[in-house]
Formats: sequence, structure tokens, C-alpha cells
Amino acid sequence: MVMYRFGFFCSKSDNSLSTNRTINLNNLNYENVEKKVKQNAKELIELLEYSKTNNYPIFRLGNSFVPFISHKLFDMAWLDKLAPIFDETKERLKDFDTRITIHPGQYTVLNSPKENVIENSLRELEMFFWLFDRLGIDDNGTVLIHGRGAYGDKNSALEKLVETIEKEDWLKQRLALENDERVYTAKEILEVCQTTKIPMVFDIYHHSLNLSEFEPKDILKTWQKKRPKVHLSSKGDGKFGNHADFIEAKDFFELEKMFEEESKSIDIMVEAKKKELAIEKLRDEIK
Repeated sequence: MVMYRFGFFCSKSDNSLSTNRTINLNNLNYENVEKKVKQNAKELIELLEYSKTNNYPIFRLGNSFVPFISHKLFDMAWLDKLAPIFDETKERLKDFDTRITIHPGQYTVLNSPKENVIENSLRELEMFFWLFDRLGIDDNGTVLIHGRGAYGDKNSALEKLVETIEKEDWLKQRLALENDERVYTAKEILEVCQTTKIPMVFDIYHHSLNLSEFEPKDILKTWQKKRPKVHLSSKGDGKFGNHADFIEAKDFFELEKMFEEESKSIDIMVEAKKKELAIEKLRDEIK
């Protein structure tokens, strides 16, 4: 049986282990940050042990691994005081051959007409890049964002996105872009990635809701020497774009059909609400 490379994000499905323990902003002080970083680091290692045992070679770190790390109220001197936790975590990560990535949230926007929004977004990306470097995560550890808004003029917004990435050349070390379900199609994000020479994470569920035509192998080429990564989820109940608890096998087979033989060497992040349980169920169904 071919063992496809699956992984899940942030925590176990029952939240018994998580890398996303956080605090309220009004409780932001060193003691609270240290407590959460210790807990997140400890549970990260436990999650990686679990992933290793179950052959899940990809894991997405929670954005709150270091709570509010990019916030203006976060004291950068705290990072020096946290050094022992970072050092221990870096050493422990050497025990695992797990690809670690991160996916900043909706407020990380590189094409906003508001310059302060871009500045704050760059700050957040800078701190996630710093964290990955500090933990010794190799350059397969991508930091993924969406194209975000069209702001009434999609072409201009795309040009702004390219302009920001080209101006901030350091972004190319780890940044990747993903197509979304409402604004930017896979074809449009692919063109940005080809222009800026950064990787594209293809999301097949978003593609099903926001269709376009493209050559799948062109997406793989954007990864150059890095291992390609895609997202897999299925339609959930409720509002537009909701993810299901589990993966429908037909959605996996559609992804496999698109990328053919290359599917076996692509990292597949499962974005189902039941996380590791969804992977187990999918593996049973595609044997």
C-alpha cells in the first residue's frame, strides 16, 4: 500500500494536546507568556511523538505558540528570557523527521490599501520566520497566507501583493500563498507565485468553490527544491466554505487524479475538524 504523507493542524481533535494555548491580551505579561510557551512546547513534542507513531510526517504549529509574539505590547526582551524553552524544543525537534509549518490568520494581509495593515502583517510574518529559525526548522517550514481582499479592483490588489513580496525580498525565504474560496482562484495565485518565485499551496476544496483552469504540475514547479504541499478538506454543513468533520474519499481521489504519480511525494495537510481521526478514517477508505 502506498503511504501518502498526511498531517493535521495545531492540536488533537479533542484538544487534549495543543500548540495553540493562549491568553487574553489584557493578561499579557511575561509570567503568563512563559507559562503558555512551556505548555505549548511540551505538547508540541507529545503531538510529534503521536504523529511519529502514526506516520503523520507533517504538522502545523498553532499561531499562539508564543502568544501575541508580534503585538506591539509584547516585550521583545521576553524572547531572551524564553531562550531555555526554545533551546530545549530545538534539541527535541531533532528527534523527529516531521515537517512543521504555520498558517497566520485572516489579519495577515500583504495587499491592503492601508499601509499600517501591511506593516503589522510584515511584523507578524517576521516574528514567525524568527521563531522557525530559532527552533531550527528547515526551509520546508513554510509560513502560509491567503491573497486576501480585492478592494474593489482585483488586478490592482494582485499587483500590490506582488509589489509587497518583491519589495520585502526576505519573505521569499519561507512565504507561501494559497488560493481561497471567495476571492483569488488557484490560477490567479499561481500566477503571483510564478512571478515572485514563491511556493503555492493548492487547496482543492477552495478550488471547488472558486473554479479556474490551470496546469496542476505548474503548481508543483513553484516549490522548486522544497517538498510540495496541498490542502485537503471536504464540504461541511452550515455557512459557505465550512469544512467537514471528515474527508470524503472522492475528494482525495480527485486530488490524486489531478497530480497523478506526484501525489505520492506531496505533503497533504488534512483540514478536517476531526483532524487525526479524519486521517485514520481516510486511510482505511483508500486502501
